[in-house]
Amino acid sequence: MFKKVEKENERLIEDYIGDDYNKCLYLYLDLMKYGVTNENVKSWLDFKDDEITSVVLKYYSGMHIFSKNKNCDYDNIINLIAEENPSIICAEKFLIENLFKLLDSEEYNATYGSVRALNEYYECDNSSVERATESDYDEISRLVLTDSAFGNYYTFEELKEQIAEQNENNYGRNFIIRENGKIISHAATCAEGDKIAVISHIITDESCRNQGLGTKVCSKLCNEVISEGKTIFLTNYTNESTALYDKLGFKPSCEIGKLYKK
Repeated sequence: MFKKVEKENERLIEDYIGDDYNKCLYLYLDLMKYGVTNENVKSWLDFKDDEITSVVLKYYSGMHIFSKNKNCDYDNIINLIAEENPSIICAEKFLIENLFKLLDSEEYNATYGSVRALNEYYECDNSSVERATESDYDEISRLVLTDSAFGNYYTFEELKEQIAEQNENNYGRNFIIRENGKIISHAATCAEGDKIAVISHIITDESCRNQGLGTKVCSKLCNEVISEGKTIFLTNYTNESTALYDKLGFKPSCEIGKLYKK
């Protein structure tokens, strides 16, 4: 049975994750930044014989699960999913594969990919890239939601609220390229800690692709984050983006998966 995590027990999760934070990046960083007292965060621990078997964190409608020793109780996890009704569930590949077999396949889709870490940095001419401001959040949200990878589990208002909250709390930053006043390419950090950052929401307007804009906007973002001494990670789920990440210097770190509602 899962036990809800209170403020005084947050350290249990941190100690449990240890150096394996690359396997549960958003869970780890959301907990470190916001903690369980944030109105948009819920977290639970599952135990067997006083040993932690899994940790779950829900941020807005996204659920993140981590089982360090791969000994989680799937019945307990499924019951929690039924109670919380997340729109997306993220975890290591083995865990998502097993959940997908147990959950209603008519309700969820599954996709698999990898966490990548930036080992060698590729720099290019990124002079056309600029830091987004609050007035850009509407347009950024609409651009990001044109990609089904994001549009399947975010609403416009929810995504805009997250972007605003992340920037306000120095937990994220957004970079854009404009053409004739219109935002045509975007990349962001969606979670940041003292030592690590996660890049996401990389997208270029469909009419402007294959021009190297994604490389430019990511290069500018990576350059700024690296200058602050942080290690950069991202999650890679599509073959279309693999070439870009290879070019920028991102190398696979671990296998992951996600379930999202149809």
